[in-house]
Amino acid sequence: MDHRDVCRQALAAKGVFREPWLMDAFDAVDREDFVPLRAWVPEQDEDGRYRFIDRDADQAAWRRAVWDHHRSVVTQMDDGRTPPTGPASGDFSSSVSAPDIVFEKLSHLELGPHHTVLDVGYGSGCHTAYLCERVGSDRVTGVEVDQDLADRGAANLKRAGYTPHLLCGDGLLGVPERAPYDRIISTASLRTVPRTWIGHVREGGLILTPFGTAYENAGLLKLRVTRGRAEGRFVGGASYMWMRGQRPGRALNVPDDESARRTSPIDPYDVLQGPYVQNFAIGLQVPDVSYSHRGQGDDRKVQFVDQSGTSVAIVRYADWWEGDAVRVWGPRDLWGEVVKSFTWFQRERRPDITRFGVTVDAEGQRFWLDEPSRPVAS
Repeated sequence: MDHRDVCRQALAAKGVFREPWLMDAFDAVDREDFVPLRAWVPEQDEDGRYRFIDRDADQAAWRRAVWDHHRSVVTQMDDGRTPPTGPASGDFSSSVSAPDIVFEKLSHLELGPHHTVLDVGYGSGCHTAYLCERVGSDRVTGVEVDQDLADRGAANLKRAGYTPHLLCGDGLLGVPERAPYDRIISTASLRTVPRTWIGHVREGGLILTPFGTAYENAGLLKLRVTRGRAEGRFVGGASYMWMRGQRPGRALNVPDDESARRTSPIDPYDVLQGPYVQNFAIGLQVPDVSYSHRGQGDDRKVQFVDQSGTSVAIVRYADWWEGDAVRVWGPRDLWGEVVKSFTWFQRERRPDITRFGVTVDAEGQRFWLDEPSRPVAS
């Protein structure tokens, strides 16, 4: 069986073709038209380098990677600073998303053939092509922040016969000259929903975007726009690359000045090694806190830092009950905040991600559980 047929069969078995147009779009759009000849797949070798695929060198391996239903193809690393010449390590900055999450996401868009849609972060153009199949090229607008990606994506779409309105620019600003839209869909993850987008959506329209916090990037958020307010729930999990203007900061090095030391009230393994929804719920309560691991074996530690760079906490896994297991710097007790958030999640009986929601209005952005009147503790 051909790789494309295998992918189609797997997607159908997973139930992601929830509307007939989704399967029609899969059949109409050739994913191979949107994947570059040389790229990477998110598999690391023993040296931490990502596997390289080259159609000219091994067409069969390239096609297997392109049509893998559950894996993305990485088309850019480090904002283009790492050339696609072989296995490499670096930060992913663009990809052709895995087919299963693409069609899972599109199934939540409630996209009718008469709708206009803004595609934020069109990248290779593959996602944009699916939208064009549903509503027609004239009803699709795409924006991409990276000039090289924008040019390549536009060329891919043109060769494949699609003619949406495309431009290179900051997707956080939208494309006001083409507004209003019935739908805005993003292929990059947000930490804050732009008020600009809300103003560009028709009354009753939808915003669908990956969403995360500095702590955990894992949600797919669906918002309905009414009377200048966007409100809705997370409809599932989704891990996408960050919108470039909202990337969290890097972890800081260990401060040189003296820290406060104390015991931990709980094994950090219980807090850090739980299911993704646990980390996601903690992140909604401490959205500006990120963490990273350091060391191995008995020297294994986890470091927390806030995005302002004013507070740091380091927690040791081994002997966590000892009086020097936790070290904190700055005005905030970051480990205390994380533990408090973990306790709240457990007390609420570990709610599923679909019970969490977001409201965005003139007063800001707020997270809630089950209904807007139940704000997530912070």
